Amino acid sequence: MKYLKTLITAIVCLTVLTSFNNFNTPKSTDVIILKLMGKKLESAYVINDGKEERFRNGLTGDQALEFFLDEGWSVEGTSVASDAGRFSVVYTLSKK
Repeated sequence: MKYLKTLITAIVCLTVLTSFNNFNTPKSTDVIILKLMGKKLESAYVINDGKEERFRNGLTGDQALEFFLDEGWSVEGTSVASDAGRFSVVYTLSKK
């Protein structure tokens, strides 16, 4: 009975100690926000570790989306935005 109690205590202690390790490793996720109006790329922002940078390289909206998908980014969500009667599609891409 004494050994069983010691074994259970050791397992509980190891479980608690390993769970603390998960809290100390922050997950960093980079995000890209693409706003497309038709085939036109209205705006593109790269958010890397909380720093926002505007993405500019002369691509159309479709080309920019394909570029990021080819680079390993994945679409996390889409939404529709309306500005002065014009509709845009906003893509949120992430890479973990």
